[in-house]
Amino acid sequence: MTIENIIKLLLTLALTSNIIFAKTATPPVDYVNMAWWNKYQDEQLAGYIEKLVVNNQDIKIANIRTKEAQEAVKLATADQLPYIGFNGSAQRVFHSSDLQFGAMSIPSYKQSEFVLPLNASYEIDLWGKNLNKKRASKKSLEIAKEDERGIYISTISDFAVNYFNLIKTKKLISNYTKMIELQAKIAEMTEYKHNWGLCGYTEVLTEKQALTQLKTHLNNLKEFEDILENQINVILGSRTPEEIVVGKWEDVSTFEVPSELNGTYIQYRPDYQKMQKNVEKQGFNVKAARANLLPTFTIFGSLGYSGYQTSRIFGPNTFMSSAGIAPNWDIFTGGAKMAVFRLGKLGLKEAIEQYEKVVLTSMQEINDALTSAKLMHENYLNGKDIFKNEQHKFDLATKKFDIGAMSELDYLNAERIMLQVEEAEISSKIDYVVSTINLYKAVGGVDYITSNQKEENV
Repeated sequence: MTIENIIKLLLTLALTSNIIFAKTATPPVDYVNMAWWNKYQDEQLAGYIEKLVVNNQDIKIANIRTKEAQEAVKLATADQLPYIGFNGSAQRVFHSSDLQFGAMSIPSYKQSEFVLPLNASYEIDLWGKNLNKKRASKKSLEIAKEDERGIYISTISDFAVNYFNLIKTKKLISNYTKMIELQAKIAEMTEYKHNWGLCGYTEVLTEKQALTQLKTHLNNLKEFEDILENQINVILGSRTPEEIVVGKWEDVSTFEVPSELNGTYIQYRPDYQKMQKNVEKQGFNVKAARANLLPTFTIFGSLGYSGYQTSRIFGPNTFMSSAGIAPNWDIFTGGAKMAVFRLGKLGLKEAIEQYEKVVLTSMQEINDALTSAKLMHENYLNGKDIFKNEQHKFDLATKKFDIGAMSELDYLNAERIMLQVEEAEISSKIDYVVSTINLYKAVGGVDYITSNQKEENV
């Protein structure tokens, strides 16, 4: 093979490799999983999630980091490809004394010199150093994608938790507003009762104190409502605060969580996947560091023109070319390469320990979230039963009041107690919904309801 053919082959490899890489680039992955969020049957929630995915800064940052990792893969790929470059020069040479070549002497002279070479070089990757560096960079890209998926899961889940807590808070504000109206009437009627000598003043003070406590609690709820709205606006990426429209508490949909989940769900968690890929990445780094201890062999070539006059630089006698192979072996580097190799091995050991830790913590978080969801579900069912019984008691009180068998003051107290009992049901329902979201987050953003049903059918 001639030198010209070698240069052409190296140039062809460089160009075609870039084209192949561009065609096989990984497209963006959708991490939203709207099929899961539609289970809550809330159009407002779904609409906000679609807006969140477009505007949230954390998601944008994660996406940029993934793109940075993609560029790092391209850099690692470039190390596997040949180098081709033009390194020309144009200079004026001045010799002020005679040049002696044995018996021949050349007097002082000056002349122009023009060199137009196309240089190429390619490091033969005999030991897989560049290949393993590329593999490690690809694992870094996969890690960045898992980080991005984790950001999607946590950001959307945190938003949904705030959204449902806002529904709960608005419902509690409505209930406390009613209780304050009732308590104000009760306090007024108790004072009227005291004026007629039918009760002690201590009873009046007790009712007024209860009214003040209700107002304080209402103010705390309003403060929490503002905090939730501000947090939601930040997650949505809104530069100016806007009113957050949420669904009604009565329309919040619930579903029963599985009684148990097997350990395979940890494989869907981003942190588990990340640590697994990190172990593989560190393994490639160790291989690359080991290969770096061995000699390298670089093929090089040059093709171009060299002349002393611009008018004749492309003449037949000005063509120049060269080719060869350059071995290189760093015999002594002060222990730097061995230190890099040992650092790589230590990094691999650390990655394995981190992987083991993630396995344990993942199982714990899934079990904790599942236990919490099941208990919250029981509390919600108990709260429904208690409120149902209290409603029945209030219905009986209403009938007694209608026939004159109960005073208005006792009737107002019965209604206030019913609203207080309803507060527990309101909280337990939303707490259960939040626990289902936390479980979704713990299993790595997987629809564990549908997945568990498929496993049971199998």
